[in-house]
Amino acid sequence: MLRGVRAVLFDYGGTLGNDEPAYAQGFTHLLTAMGYPTDMALYRIASRDAEAALPPAPRDAEAYLTWRAQYRRELLRFCGVPRRELPRMEDAVAKRLRYFTTLFAYAESRFVLRSLKWAGFTVGMISNISPLLPMVNKELGFEEYLDFAIASETFGCEKPDRRIFEEGLRLAGVPAEKAVYVGDSPEADVAGALSVGMHPVLIARRYPLPEVAEGVTAILNLTQLFDLLGIDPWDEPSLQTPSLTR
Repeated sequence: MLRGVRAVLFDYGGTLGNDEPAYAQGFTHLLTAMGYPTDMALYRIASRDAEAALPPAPRDAEAYLTWRAQYRRELLRFCGVPRRELPRMEDAVAKRLRYFTTLFAYAESRFVLRSLKWAGFTVGMISNISPLLPMVNKELGFEEYLDFAIASETFGCEKPDRRIFEEGLRLAGVPAEKAVYVGDSPEADVAGALSVGMHPVLIARRYPLPEVAEGVTAILNLTQLFDLLGIDPWDEPSLQTPSLTR
């Protein structure tokens, strides 16, 4: 058990939630279903060319939404959609893409976040993601349990850069030795947390668990954080997620 921890910070993708299937795969499936066969090789080239055709993505969420719409138009064009068809395809993609790829929260995520807040921890997020992170957190029901969330594309650097972890510690108001960082990437999450002196927890979601270095904890499910932190929310009815089938 870890003693003296006051803050628990999380990664997003692969840790608390994810896309299913991945955005790029959903996009290619949608275009193919609409008569424009697209594979991942074409998507990668088209995505690169679409970004090159536009100014750099802005860091503000609202401005990023506008940029994203322009990027999607260019992406369609570089995937082979004729210019005359772009308005129709833009409208169709906007309406249909959510049914080809969607955001989801892992089964335990909201319960764990609620429980950590109930137990008095500062809870935050540091993620390599676009400026749309606040909207993601709102859609998945994470927002109300987070004291702060840092998106790399808004902050200006990505994990494992120590600066983004230092910003997380500053917002949490705790020294590194009083903070745990939970993520699914040994390179971005574990290495980054170690670089500033935080205790890293690797969420693997597979068994057998991978071997980890001394000072790193590997877990299968986020609820294992409870034993690690010495809290017991299991018998607190207000924290439970209702289920009719489980």
